[in-house]
Amino acid sequence: MEALVVMPAVSLAKAVLGTLLGWAETAVADRMALVLRVKEDVQSIHFELSMMHAFLRASSPAYPAGGGGNRGEDVVQTTWVKHMRDIAFDIEDCLLDFMLLKGPSVDLLRVAERIAKLRARVDALHQGNQRYHAFTRADRISPRHELHADDGSEPTLLGDWRRQAIIGRDGDKKALTKLVDRAGATVVAVWGMAGVGKSSLARMLYDDRYLVGRFDRRAWVTVPHQLEGADEFGRLLQEQIGVHGEDRCLLVVDDVSSLEQWEHVSRCLAANDTGGRFVVLVTTHQQHVARQCARDDDVYELKPLTHKEARKLLCHKVFKDANYKLPNGMVKQAKFILERCRGIPLAIVAVGGLLANRLKKSSEWTNLQEHLRPGFESAAHDVKGVNSSSYDGLPYHVKFCFLYMSIFPQKHGIRHTRLLRRWMAEDYIEKLYNKTREEVAQSQYNKLINRRMIEPSNKARASMTSECCGVHDLVLQIILPKCIEENQLFIMDKHCNEAPQSNVRHLVVARRKRIEEKMASINLTCLRSLTVFGKCPESLITHKLRLLRVLDLEDSIGLKNEDLKDIGQLPHLRYLGLRGTDISELPSSLQNLRFLETLDVKDTKVTQLPAGIINLENLSYLRVGVNFATGKMGEDKNVGKRNYNFFVTLADLILICCGYKEGRESGFAGRSCVRAPEKIEKLSNLQVLGVVHIASSQEGRMLGKLTNLRKLGVHLDAAGEPRKEELCRSISSLVQLEQLEVHCESLEFLKGTIEPPPMHLQSLRLCGHLGNLPSWVRSLTNLSKIKLIRTGLKQQDIEVVGSLPNVIILGLWEESFAEESLYFVKGTFHKLKLLDIEGLEELKTIRIEHGALPALEKLRVRKCLELYNNQQGLSSVKSLQNLNELDLTSCGDKPSLEMKLRKQISGFPNRPKYIFGRSIYGRGVCIEGWVEFTSTPRIK
Repeated sequence: MEALVVMPAVSLAKAVLGTLLGWAETAVADRMALVLRVKEDVQSIHFELSMMHAFLRASSPAYPAGGGGNRGEDVVQTTWVKHMRDIAFDIEDCLLDFMLLKGPSVDLLRVAERIAKLRARVDALHQGNQRYHAFTRADRISPRHELHADDGSEPTLLGDWRRQAIIGRDGDKKALTKLVDRAGATVVAVWGMAGVGKSSLARMLYDDRYLVGRFDRRAWVTVPHQLEGADEFGRLLQEQIGVHGEDRCLLVVDDVSSLEQWEHVSRCLAANDTGGRFVVLVTTHQQHVARQCARDDDVYELKPLTHKEARKLLCHKVFKDANYKLPNGMVKQAKFILERCRGIPLAIVAVGGLLANRLKKSSEWTNLQEHLRPGFESAAHDVKGVNSSSYDGLPYHVKFCFLYMSIFPQKHGIRHTRLLRRWMAEDYIEKLYNKTREEVAQSQYNKLINRRMIEPSNKARASMTSECCGVHDLVLQIILPKCIEENQLFIMDKHCNEAPQSNVRHLVVARRKRIEEKMASINLTCLRSLTVFGKCPESLITHKLRLLRVLDLEDSIGLKNEDLKDIGQLPHLRYLGLRGTDISELPSSLQNLRFLETLDVKDTKVTQLPAGIINLENLSYLRVGVNFATGKMGEDKNVGKRNYNFFVTLADLILICCGYKEGRESGFAGRSCVRAPEKIEKLSNLQVLGVVHIASSQEGRMLGKLTNLRKLGVHLDAAGEPRKEELCRSISSLVQLEQLEVHCESLEFLKGTIEPPPMHLQSLRLCGHLGNLPSWVRSLTNLSKIKLIRTGLKQQDIEVVGSLPNVIILGLWEESFAEESLYFVKGTFHKLKLLDIEGLEELKTIRIEHGALPALEKLRVRKCLELYNNQQGLSSVKSLQNLNELDLTSCGDKPSLEMKLRKQISGFPNRPKYIFGRSIYGRGVCIEGWVEFTSTPRIK
């Protein structure tokens, strides 16, 4: 009986088990089918995305589009491209979601449904193109490259650009044509200020039918800003054209910026002119370069437009009719704008493009006039920030990089490393087969600098900080509407009262009041970047920001530790910028950010990194500790906020942070050193690390395993010789190291074995007693920046540094030099441009022999109280003919020395700026107080 009971039970169990297994197999099969289907859809939609990017890249116009075609067609095309860009963003968002899938089938089903909807939108967009004829094959224009082969083709959108270029330039074109075509002319040079239209005029001649018929071949080469030699130019020329036999060739060499560049170009032309006959047309903004390139009779100055021609150009740009008669209500405003443009075509076209997109009403022009009134005159005079290439001539990816500048406020100096890291986090930088992403990003940055679309900050360079850049207010006003439209940027500032009507990809918070209320009205689910200037909103980080790639809170006010507790909910975050904030602790959830590339907590109160940071395998940029050199503390924008104003110089701050001095705030000394995380070797992708405290031999040894490091900053205690030996071994193994910074009360251990030395080192920063330089420093031929504090060097060490071939910047700060007399002997420091001497309390004389420091541009001597009050205090300055700034401040009462120095440099051809005590003299003007005096507009 028992058996009868057991058997059915077993059978029932088998039946139930069989049913469960069958259900499980079916569920697995269904999920696998769903996975395969979703993966197939993902591949398909990824292909669609790549095609969209290719189309957007190809449809980017080479020159400003405008009235040459049907305005209705332009609107249709613009609208169609905008919708395609929106879909492309949504596809990327969906693919990001797919990357994170780990859950049940319902997640896959959700993604599958999104993909199906996206594919339907793509099909509808395609049908809309066919219905409304937004684009045809002929409309798809490749962007103009800097170097291009002359294949006889002509982009269809050149018509309007050509009409703009020729307005007011008929006489210039005829005169220049005669110079190029006359017998015996081999080099003709055109010069004029930036934006005056030199390249445009050269292009008119290059494409002129008459001249085309007079030459067998043509070539156009834009000179790279940093032309390395004749070989490089020869390679560029050979890519364009090969000259054979008696062929007559018209060669345009665009944008020669220096005599050195022209020497490279001319040598190359002489080597390549084997039987063929070159006629070279050179453009440059330097008169002396033009006169070096060509005979006096073959040099042509391109002057600004007359008021009459300038008004024609403005009317053509705004009304598509050069002869348009302005209404009486607009005549006064037009006169004001044109006076500020100074006849510079590029400025006129830029402002005209802004007016063309506004209502053709007198009130709109009046509003623009008010906006341009504060600083437009100086901007128009130089037209810094934009050159003749203009925004529309930029390659596709560089456009996005340029538009990205709109995120930063007016007059805001942008640290260049911050900008490049953000570009990379946004996927604006593509890795090339022979370059790293960092190198590509730097190349694009250089391209924008060279085209003068962005410009470096003189103030940042002067204070020896990280290089900074900015955009002129005028340029920012022009690109901001483009960025709002193309990059889907929304700026929440004091002028903002309404929420955006469409998806926002980039959000900027720059207001202090009612932040949270305004934030609640914005859809955050599509944000790619969030940047805060000023007060930081409370409870900023939520799950709604799950697609965020960039969170930049640098220098924001009111950020608290608890505001970061949910940072782990941002799975796609790649850039986290907390520099200059008041945070003191990072949350443990930071370890969830597996895509994080940049973590910047420099100049914060953070003293320890969470243990889980070693799980961030993509982390390549880790900045902690304090900055080594940001100039005088009084110029730091955060001085008041952090109560650091009791420090006279940053050198004092660094010494206090490293424990060498006692600060006036209790508990401050030594608190800015951040311990290197245990098992740091797991962060194998690190390229930038510093400044971290090395507390054990193991930590010093593990640094040597980070073979991708390019920049390293470390702090060590006075004791612990084994740890220092391990650090030296690690430095030897870091073969890619470009920047080294070491803090220690005694740096004597650096004189030990570092073999081989870091041969690629470009920057060396040492803080601590050294006595004399290590012998391996002599082999650092790539070294360009040396900054020293408390090293106690001797005269012979200065001569060692002077013998290095590429040193450009030398900073000798507090106790870095131990003797009373500092000599710069003849034949040393061939390339040095900036010499900064500060806080050498025993120094009495600085002597510069004739022939030393031939390239020096800036000489600063500060806080050297014992300096003699006569010519011996600072002698032979008159031999520094390239000097453009001399600063002798905080050195006590030195009237005799000041008089001698003013007399020595008064006859300099470049009329340098000079600063004594609390007054600045230059060009016969005295301005009281700490105000920089310069003759050119710049980022402040």
